[in-house]
Amino acid sequence: MRNLIVIICSIFLFVSCKETKNSRALGDENAGKTLIGWYYYNLGEEKYDDLKQYLDEDFFKTTTEEAFFTKLKQREGELGHIVKAVFKEGDMTEENKKEKIKEFEFEYDVQYEKKTTVEKFKLIKRGDEFKIAKIDF
Repeated sequence: MRNLIVIICSIFLFVSCKETKNSRALGDENAGKTLIGWYYYNLGEEKYDDLKQYLDEDFFKTTTEEAFFTKLKQREGELGHIVKAVFKEGDMTEENKKEKIKEFEFEYDVQYEKKTTVEKFKLIKRGDEFKIAKIDF
């Protein structure tokens, strides 16, 4: 009888841990979607200076602020305003438990007035804070 109770408690503990891990992964995905949603909202409203708050501290190591914002404005000129952005897929690509850093890749189908395109985001989570590390469009 005692062994049966231990086995049942072990099963509940295992299921509980697995559900907690799944819940965290879903929470990370939702946080990433929210961050990108705010990015697209501010981009659609042409609030380019507000976009900086969503970008990681290392974002401008590969490009300058001026070049990035010029590219965004050129895209809008070529493709028109954003009509909608639809989440396509996302996944965690790397995790450093020691430094509490996770990296994710998200992909969106983005419909502009003149054309639909795919845009890819590399997100980084440092502690509890999500930021955009890279955008491929």
